[in-house]
Amino acid sequence: MRDLPPAGELAELARRLLLDELTPLLPEERRRDAHLVATVLAMLRREQAAGDGPACEVAALLRAFYREGEASLARLAADLRRGEFETSLSRERAARAILWRLTILKLREANPQFLAAHGIV
Repeated sequence: MRDLPPAGELAELARRLLLDELTPLLPEERRRDAHLVATVLAMLRREQAAGDGPACEVAALLRAFYREGEASLARLAADLRRGEFETSLSRERAARAILWRLTILKLREANPQFLAAHGIV
């Protein structure tokens, strides 16, 4: 239904044009801004490529963790703030595992170079 090339490829083309051809023409004090825009375009492409997969994965982890009632990041955050898991080592570890997975998924979209630099695939 969508036109070709896909939006992700168009974003990558725009990013390359910005970095390779336009940024060198900018005054030095504006190049950082251009790199920021290029970074955002790369993030958008990775988010599009990932689709709903990361959100579905975290939702499944939360459903398994809570088993009943609302299973959301908001609930997890509120429970963490209240110290709900401090009396149960297994629940605390499970909550930390969800947070770790969420962090990895977010970094995979926002800054995969960080993960690679630290040996995390």
